[in-house]
This record gives sequence, structure tokens and C-alpha cells, in this order.
Amino acid sequence: MTTRFRAERAHDDEADGAGAMPAPYCCGMDSVTTIELVGDVYVVTLRGEIDAFTAPSLREDLRHLVEDTGAVSVVVDLEAVVFLDSSALGALVGTLRRLRERDGQLRIVQPGTAASRIFELTGLDAVLDLYPDRAAALSAASE
Repeated sequence: MTTRFRAERAHDDEADGAGAMPAPYCCGMDSVTTIELVGDVYVVTLRGEIDAFTAPSLREDLRHLVEDTGAVSVVVDLEAVVFLDSSALGALVGTLRRLRERDGQLRIVQPGTAASRIFELTGLDAVLDLYPDRAAALSAASE
């Protein structure tokens, strides 16, 4: 059984004093996170750019999923992500720590773009469980 829902976030539609619109509108990216329950595995699907503007809401979505919902098996699907920065990696590592405290597992579907190289450059490919696609990550989660 698959249950789908979207993480809802409050956002401010007002421009700041410099005239810039708040994220995600400044870059035209949709920062809505889709979360599905596939069996007993939560699948968090992201797309676009995950950077200093969008990572705080991702961090909060993942914190809520683990601490409030009680998820212990999470797959984060980054296949449609085109850019990741250190704040995005911090959100993932923080989730890994929370899950390990609960004897849980985090599996990451690598971006289908050059953005996947950040895991190798930072050495996180040795720390995180990385998979080439969603099917492989879900298969590993069911073992």
C-alpha cells in the first residue's frame, strides 16, 4: 500500500526590503516535498535545488518524520535534484543521526545529475547508503 501526502509549509509571500521574493519564488523552484508511505518505508521525494533557502524546510520535514511520526526506515529520493549544497547534506546527515539513535535506516537515491558528485567529494559516499534508483533503495529497505 502506498500513501501519499505533501509536507505543508507556511511561507511569506512578501518581498524583503531588497525587493527579492522569498524562496522558492526567487529561483522559480518548487520546494514542496512529497512524502509517501510504501509498506513500512517512508519515501521522501525531492526535486530542483536544495540549498540554503530550501534546506531548513527539508530539515524540519525530515525531523518531523522521524521524531513525531516515528519513521525508522526512510528513503530520500534525490533523482530529480539538480543542485545540493552543504546545508542539504547537513539535513541528510542530521536525519541519519536521528534514525541511528532509533536503530533506523536512511537510504539515499542519488541525483541523476552531476549533483551526485558531492557525495564523493565530501566523503559521504562512505557514510550514507547510496542507491542508483528508487527500486534498489526500496529493495534494500525490505531486506
